[in-house]
Amino acid sequence: MVEEAKPSTLSPAKPTRWRRFGYRNIAYLAFLVLLIPFGIALEASGPAGPDRGGGVGAAVMMGGIGTLLFFIANAVLLLIALIKRRPARIPLIACALPVAIVVFMLLLEELTVS
Repeated sequence: MVEEAKPSTLSPAKPTRWRRFGYRNIAYLAFLVLLIPFGIALEASGPAGPDRGGGVGAAVMMGGIGTLLFFIANAVLLLIALIKRRPARIPLIACALPVAIVVFMLLLEELTVS
């Protein structure tokens, strides 16, 4: 009596939404969100009066530098993925994310000013 081996019916795990969006994109958004309390903390510990604003300015500069580095790194990864014909969804999202955030902030500013 020899038993036949049944073929495995397990399929590969379907990627979660988080994984399809990309962990580095989530880390970038977390970095931007953590800059808000960091800027507030720097502002609270700084000088009062007309010299205020250094903490928020430092947080904005750190966010700008981080965004620029994030964009450049993901643009390189996008080019590599396209050249090697690999899936380019995550680097493409990562390149569009900073641009979308800047456009959203500019639109938000226009809505709040008027």
